[in-house]
Amino acid sequence: MRQLPEIHSWRKEVDTEHAEQQVRWLREKIFAADQAIEAQQRIIASDGPLNAYLLSIDNLRNSQAKNESALADIMRARELEVIDFALAGKRYDEHRASAKSLAIFFDAMQRLFERVGQSLNTTRITPAIPPQIRNLCQLEVAGFYPSSFGIRFTAATRSDLTGTSVSNSALEATFELVNANNPLEQAAKLGQRVMTNYRHLINTMVKVEATPKVGWRSPDGQHRSWIADENSLLVMANRLAKIHETQPRTLKVTGTLTGASLRRHKFEFTGDNGLVTGTAPTELANKVTEFFGRNCRITFVETTYIDEATDQEKRSRVLVDIEAR
Repeated sequence: MRQLPEIHSWRKEVDTEHAEQQVRWLREKIFAADQAIEAQQRIIASDGPLNAYLLSIDNLRNSQAKNESALADIMRARELEVIDFALAGKRYDEHRASAKSLAIFFDAMQRLFERVGQSLNTTRITPAIPPQIRNLCQLEVAGFYPSSFGIRFTAATRSDLTGTSVSNSALEATFELVNANNPLEQAAKLGQRVMTNYRHLINTMVKVEATPKVGWRSPDGQHRSWIADENSLLVMANRLAKIHETQPRTLKVTGTLTGASLRRHKFEFTGDNGLVTGTAPTELANKVTEFFGRNCRITFVETTYIDEATDQEKRSRVLVDIEAR
């Protein structure tokens, strides 16, 4: 097997190290502004929407928007996400693998990546993944390289006007998922359909007797990895098999949207029965901004996830809609 030619995430004329430093610096500033906005939102929830507080939030959002614009300018030069995936195990020591096993594995990995992208960006996690998400989370095999069995994948970056990329966000969340010690928290964060696909990927790897070594370098220069042996895959397969969810309930409450973080997909709502917190998908970003601090009615889906092995429970609330009262 010949060594693959190097594939560049950034355009060739770009100084990669400098670009990564700029992305890291701008993301830190955007995150700091996000935390400051959240702090002001809590003050407003306690003291009321005084003009000084609202002006402070407007200033912070303007500053954040400028940094997002600068980030978008840099991210336009990033074209590809490069993910290296090495399979190890007795079946792969000679750099050969069953075509059928590989097809099952490729499909399982692609479906998980798409589901994570769907979970982060849409309000309704339907069985059919929207074509736009499929397109933005499309993995392509760029080739094979020397390893037990090495596969190089790429995904188009395609960042938006805020410097956010669906494929980037989905990769970050996927690496967080596969490295999580507590899958129950991930179930509540990403939803049942993501966990079903994750369980299928783990079971597929156990079935085809493969262990993964995955690596990806994020736009800010951080190396993300996932390395698991046979025992850890079996342990995770058993843990995932014991996580179940209650029937989702669609609820409506009236009150005030008192907190929201568009970048962290979070919302806080003070309603008839107290504080409601949960996940706000990217799809609702405009409505979250429009209705912040106003009396309104929200619709959200509530699901409880249960780990039978530990008797732990985790409640998930996903915002579906916001409307005027």
